[in-house]
Amino acid sequence: MSAPTYANKNATCVSMTSTSGDYKTGNGPTGTYRTKGGPTYAPNDWQNSNSIMSTTAVRQQGGSLEIRQAARKLRNETDNKTNWGQKDNTTRLYDRMIDVTAWKDKLEQTIADTNTEISALTNHKERCETALANMNTPYEVVHDNLATRAIRVAIDLVDDEVHQELNKEVEVIDGIKQKLKQKVDEAFRQLCSLQDAYNAMCDDLADKMHSLDVDQACHGLTNQSANIGFHKNATRIKEGIVQADVWDSHSNYNTQRAMAEMRASTSLREAINNMIEQTSNDLEAQRLRTEYAFRKRIHEVQMAKDELEWQQRNTKRELDVLSDDIRGLKQAISDKDKPLEVAETRSENRTYRPNVELCRDQPHDGIIAERNDLLNTVSTLIDQHNIAEDAHTQLRQTLNRLDEDWSIKSNSLELEERCMTKRQKLTLVSHNV
Repeated sequence: MSAPTYANKNATCVSMTSTSGDYKTGNGPTGTYRTKGGPTYAPNDWQNSNSIMSTTAVRQQGGSLEIRQAARKLRNETDNKTNWGQKDNTTRLYDRMIDVTAWKDKLEQTIADTNTEISALTNHKERCETALANMNTPYEVVHDNLATRAIRVAIDLVDDEVHQELNKEVEVIDGIKQKLKQKVDEAFRQLCSLQDAYNAMCDDLADKMHSLDVDQACHGLTNQSANIGFHKNATRIKEGIVQADVWDSHSNYNTQRAMAEMRASTSLREAINNMIEQTSNDLEAQRLRTEYAFRKRIHEVQMAKDELEWQQRNTKRELDVLSDDIRGLKQAISDKDKPLEVAETRSENRTYRPNVELCRDQPHDGIIAERNDLLNTVSTLIDQHNIAEDAHTQLRQTLNRLDEDWSIKSNSLELEERCMTKRQKLTLVSHNV
């Protein structure tokens, strides 16, 4: 706004000067009064100046009123905008804290569930490891049974049903150990996955807690707070900043990943339970089959041993009877010596009959027939004695074989019973832990 004009520039200015160049002052008739060094204005100029001053003042007062009203309006508007802007952002901070708190609560719950699942899977892994360690006893017992039965000798070293069942038991135990080892490895890998998900959620939760602390501090700031101030480049975009949907998807990914790992862990625990129960049943079923074969074999060996003992008794009794008969034959042969001597003496003495008396009369023929009969009888007795001796020898050999086979059966029976005693340890092993 330009400065107001206080006088008409076309106004005539009357200048009164002294001849001597000095201003006159005083009341005398020789001079007039005027302002020292300034122009002299006409009354109209003075009136105009007053009018202009009044008009200008009124106009500027009106402009000032408009300015004051505009300023007050702007101040009210900016105050309201500032207050509402601060209030809106305070509300946004509160809403943000609600969102972060919701994720924090979900993360805490998921972390707790994950920790529970880690404990449960660790327990099942330990069960698998315990069951795997418990398999050492059946493994040792079965191999001890095989080694013990390998001591059997001669005909008893047979590939019988017990041997076949023991080999099947070895296959079952090896299969169970392999399955348990596989589940232990799977549980270890699953625990690593759960731990990774757990650690990611813990890191996310720690960030959420820190973010809540920051937002709570910001939410509590007011115009009267002591710790507020101007900051250089406060609205800069910091490196690594992400969009809100990325933030939301990050926590969602962490929780979804953890829940997926927990589902996989739950399935694995169920598989471990089923596998331990199934393998325990398989091992027990095979144990019962093997021990049934053992009992059956022990019964067969015992029956064979009893039969051998029966045959031993009969053979010994027959040997005794045959020995008596052999002695009787020997005595019968010996008993024929005197009658033979009598017959031959008679025959010899009658050869000394004189002349015609030396004839083949009935006594002569009878004595010769008697002698021949005695010789034939002795020969028959000798033949029978030899046959009896051969039979006695064969019976003795048979008895020796019976004794040897009895020793073999006794050894086998002792070995089978030793195996059964060793297998009692299997009933003390808890596989289904």
